[in-house]
Amino acid sequence: MASRFDTRPAQTKDSDELIALIAATPQTGAITINFERKPDFFMATNIVTQTPDVWVAIERESERVAAIFSIGHRDVYVNGSRQKVRYGNDLRIHPDFKSGRTLFNLLKCYRQAMGKDWMQTVILSDNNASLNSIGSGRSITPTYYDFGEMTTHMLYLTRPRVIRQGLTRPRLALPSLTQQSKFNIRKADHNDIELMQEFFEQQAKTKQFYPHYDFIKLLNGDEYYRGLVISNYYLMFEGNRLVAMAGIWDQSSFKQTRFVAYSKLMAVGRLLNNVYSTLFGGMMLPKAGDKLSYVSLHSLLVINDDEKLFSRLLAHIYNDCLAQNYQALVCGLPSVDSRQRILEQYRSKVLYSKHFIASYHDDPRGNFDNTYPLYLEPARL
Repeated sequence: MASRFDTRPAQTKDSDELIALIAATPQTGAITINFERKPDFFMATNIVTQTPDVWVAIERESERVAAIFSIGHRDVYVNGSRQKVRYGNDLRIHPDFKSGRTLFNLLKCYRQAMGKDWMQTVILSDNNASLNSIGSGRSITPTYYDFGEMTTHMLYLTRPRVIRQGLTRPRLALPSLTQQSKFNIRKADHNDIELMQEFFEQQAKTKQFYPHYDFIKLLNGDEYYRGLVISNYYLMFEGNRLVAMAGIWDQSSFKQTRFVAYSKLMAVGRLLNNVYSTLFGGMMLPKAGDKLSYVSLHSLLVINDDEKLFSRLLAHIYNDCLAQNYQALVCGLPSVDSRQRILEQYRSKVLYSKHFIASYHDDPRGNFDNTYPLYLEPARL
């Protein structure tokens, strides 16, 4: 029996249909969230992978895009060395084509495209449909091997933070952090690129799967750095020594987070939260259908993962984002990272994710040196 579908690499002309497919397949839970890709689907794809590899299944009769998957390559550090690794995401099937044959045809192509490679992928912990699918035991799907968990905090930008004895606490007045210590935090400029690159390459290679950055490309309009400028980076110095850095990334011009719907219980919780926030200060949760104005923390590097340095840097960036009228600052770290306790001092919405290594062949995890702590970049997932 001939297949209803043809699979092929995605093309520029598919963008509008792919945006519609994303809108039709939100992440469900207590809060149904959709991660949109307007005005062009491929803009967001190009900041997830440096070499995109996106495939679509097309229904022959209607010529509609029925399904999609993406398994492009990007440079990350593995066991201290830079190498190209696949990242799998956007495995989605339009509700109009939810059938076993659609999935079979899509995954048949998936297997051929993967070849002998393995890939990384991240799935939200409350995305039961996806988690059940990867554990189905179907031979047409790769095997997903657990490799760490991630906790992402959507920090509510409510009131300024100050540092007391290495911990951040809310306060209405905002003294300069630099007056309290020997540390100086400032924004980067193009004269810092060489210093930043040297610091990055010393620190990033100590983390498993840290994505490689080439800061000179921020000046050249490279698609992998869309929306980033050098002044988005914060540098923290102890005297003349660079000890930490991080960037913020507003991706709203090509990637949006929409709060599609709330469960009945969460709808009540939203109303209570917004009443509290109106009276005492806090983040207003968007009504169903609205988007969230947020910025993502990324390129986080702190010498020795020092908690006090991280706390100071985070408080500085938090206050700066608050002054720019964002609603939230998104920061994610591996769940076992001790710096989670710093993030827990902030009011936030917390999302949990599972990280997998997927392969159609032998378990690749034996090749990874476990002395390298895991790092995942939420802004590039």
